[in-house]
Amino acid sequence: MRPFRWRAAALTLVSITACAVGTRADEHVYLVGGELHVGNGRVIENSVIEIAGDTFAAVSERSERWTPENVPVIDVSGHWITPGFIAGSSQLGLVEISLEGRTRDTTHVVEDPIRSGYDPAAAINADSSLIPIQAIEGITSAAVTPVGGLLSGLVSWIDLLAGDHVGIVAARGIAVRGAIGSELDGSRATSLERLRRVLTDARWLAANRDRHDRRELRDLAAHPMDLGALIPVLNGTIPLIVWADRASDILAMLDIAKEFKIRIAIEGGAEAWKTARQLARAGVPVLLTPTRNLPQQFDGLGARLDAASLLAEAGVPLAIIDEEGTHNARNIGQEAGIAVANGLEWEQALSAVTLGVARAYGMGDFYGSVEPGKIANLVVWDGDPFELSTAAKRVFIRGREIPLVSRQTLLRDRYLDLSKYRP
Repeated sequence: MRPFRWRAAALTLVSITACAVGTRADEHVYLVGGELHVGNGRVIENSVIEIAGDTFAAVSERSERWTPENVPVIDVSGHWITPGFIAGSSQLGLVEISLEGRTRDTTHVVEDPIRSGYDPAAAINADSSLIPIQAIEGITSAAVTPVGGLLSGLVSWIDLLAGDHVGIVAARGIAVRGAIGSELDGSRATSLERLRRVLTDARWLAANRDRHDRRELRDLAAHPMDLGALIPVLNGTIPLIVWADRASDILAMLDIAKEFKIRIAIEGGAEAWKTARQLARAGVPVLLTPTRNLPQQFDGLGARLDAASLLAEAGVPLAIIDEEGTHNARNIGQEAGIAVANGLEWEQALSAVTLGVARAYGMGDFYGSVEPGKIANLVVWDGDPFELSTAAKRVFIRGREIPLVSRQTLLRDRYLDLSKYRP
């Protein structure tokens, strides 16, 4: 059974909405002839992809005897096909203008750094102009993460269906997001000890709900709502995603994960390559931005351009993200290409922007590869998607083809012929 309920709502049509075209939710559509890179390392040179509703129904190699009858067929011969890219760390739908506070819903503004109960899902705006801008360049899903504090709040998973206010949030509360290191005030040792106490008290609360209801409480390290949000982490249901750059911070988080038997993933990871052996042994994913190769702060003095290759070689589960993943989530294709130029295998890079991200958030059973039963998010490209000159020719989100239109393309077309505006 799926851990969340899919919403099959009709899309709201607005002036700049990526509304579905060409298919109904109950139709079968076939994409035929393209070079399919499945996302798990497999490549099918001459593929047939059957989409039924919002999922992939079948994926196979094209047979000469295969002749569809009375079904929509899209010939994608000569094109590359990949799963839709996934923005693994973004505030899509929570931010419109970064410098305008009234368009930001990313942070629970309180003094206490423990904000794990904060759930920004209800604030996600499907009409954000940033959503189609990313979608038409191959980003089909995103993990929407709150920011701020030691524990920032709950992560939501969205499919980039612009204008679909009911259905854009595919799942909420899929992870808890936090941060350690120089982002926090005071000693990081104090922050780590506070995190230990919060996890201890969350476990105590889970075992003493009846005493809580009778107000028979000892002093707790955080508000009960924030502690309650950590119970699924302690149960192993969802992961804790922690921003950490310095090698010592990463090792400290590995110790905490082992102590409390929780699943974690490291976001940022500028010095994660230094701890690759320990990360691989623990099976802890790293969400890495390959071009963060300069020592912008003391926590990242060991950053290097080939970090993705070193982590993959050591067997660390890898996800590639763009740390500026809201306005420019579309740049993850470039990030992956730069990782390939610095030693990462091409198929590993593709998995790192698709299946690797989904697995890090516990969504790998539903997203990240073109396989039967998974959500039908895919992109048809006119070449290698990691090359700057390549463009998305078709984008499918939940089995629906979206028009390649955004606010930026409309402005481009409006002012393409400047002769209309001459006096």
